[in-house]
Amino acid sequence: MDDNLLVKIYRAGFGDCIYVQIPDDGTHFTMLIDCGTSGSPDPLEAAIDDVRTMLPHLEGDDRRLDLLVVTHPHADHIKGLNPAWFKKIKIKRIWLPVFMNQKHPQAKKMRAFQDLAGKRADDLLKRSGLALAPGMRSLLERSAWNICNTGALDALRTGLAQDSNIQPDYPLYVARDLADRQSAGERDKYKLDFEQGTTRFRGFQEPGTCLRVLAPEWDIDKWYLGRGQFDSISFVDQYLFETEAYKASSETLDQAGPAAIQAEDAPVAATDQPRNISAQDFRQLRSRLLYSGLAFSRTDDGLKNNTSIVLLLEWRGRRLLFAGDAEWQGAGVEEDRRNSTWDIMLNIPEVEQVLLQEKLDLLKVGHHGSHNGTPFMDDGEEQILKSILSADRTHVVVSTASGKHGEDNPVPYPKLMKMLGDLAVNKRLYPDTPEPEHQDKDQPDLRVVYQPQRTDLEPLGPGEKLHCVKVILPGK
Repeated sequence: MDDNLLVKIYRAGFGDCIYVQIPDDGTHFTMLIDCGTSGSPDPLEAAIDDVRTMLPHLEGDDRRLDLLVVTHPHADHIKGLNPAWFKKIKIKRIWLPVFMNQKHPQAKKMRAFQDLAGKRADDLLKRSGLALAPGMRSLLERSAWNICNTGALDALRTGLAQDSNIQPDYPLYVARDLADRQSAGERDKYKLDFEQGTTRFRGFQEPGTCLRVLAPEWDIDKWYLGRGQFDSISFVDQYLFETEAYKASSETLDQAGPAAIQAEDAPVAATDQPRNISAQDFRQLRSRLLYSGLAFSRTDDGLKNNTSIVLLLEWRGRRLLFAGDAEWQGAGVEEDRRNSTWDIMLNIPEVEQVLLQEKLDLLKVGHHGSHNGTPFMDDGEEQILKSILSADRTHVVVSTASGKHGEDNPVPYPKLMKMLGDLAVNKRLYPDTPEPEHQDKDQPDLRVVYQPQRTDLEPLGPGEKLHCVKVILPGK
């Protein structure tokens, strides 16, 4: 193991916890990417204990973690970053996405939107009598999480850095073009440079090793929030226009769709109903308000995903891509529109060249194998995956759990899983894959087709006490 690169991707349900150990001229550079879940965080405490056993020793019982990366502020990526679990781990560097910088001038509108979405979702979750379709409650909870867990976010911004005595230097809020905006002194301090259109971390002993930041863009409001036209159906838009940050622009909110709401059969209590409106009209009004709240949460969910940190690790001829929850639309890119991360990366010639110049050795699949987290098309005409993956070279791993995002989208998405299985050197048959409640005849049966390795289905390896997918790569 001393001279092989190690990646361990722990089972966290809908969540990510990824440990990377990089041989570096007789020592190891250690990195943790995310630590979260949408369920109970208890399994993550065991994962952190396991990570600690692999970290280099410092004085006493302390261990050294060279880099902690938080891709984006969703609970399924940060819930397990409990400072109490890191008491004996000294972190040298903490990277957060540029959006999490509360003083970032190019994310004012984004933060205002997030605050509104979180408050609206929190209000809806506190109402009684709402019948939410599968996936919708989870969507609201993700949006409300930042409102209800400011202490956890403060721990990321300050607490972990204070405990490791690396403030005020860290956390560092990173973007693809961060180094291009820094002074020479700042680049030297953080061991960064700007090359091939990407920010590169060069703090390794071996000169051929580097860690590239491929996303997000520095100008958050310009590329990820966008402008649109006022949607008169979404009543909550009115709250949006009342905020100072939005007086110069308007927003179009994607509607959650009628299938998201189940009508309430119980009569509305007289104390809850205005006297100048019928019970039926009041019920319809509440549904419209709920649609707007869900629309806010759905849009906020995508905005957080699309400001994920996307990393490309280059080591001794190997290429490993960690995609966070970056999304894909395949709709091209325009300024002042809600663009998706994959579209933006492939629209910047230098970044596209970096991505496509050679096959990957590891793809950590984004967004738990969701239909919109990886660049592919149902019609099979999209060639991006075939440009970066190779069935005789690329390890493909998805951290997931069977379920749904929203009403109609199974996770992991069967067509994507089959395509990735066809292009993965580590393909697996998982006959115990849970059968979906309603199998779409156009979707493959995942019980009988090859898939990439999945954290939720992979058995314990020899000598392992925790469920994880382990990838070991020698230098080329």
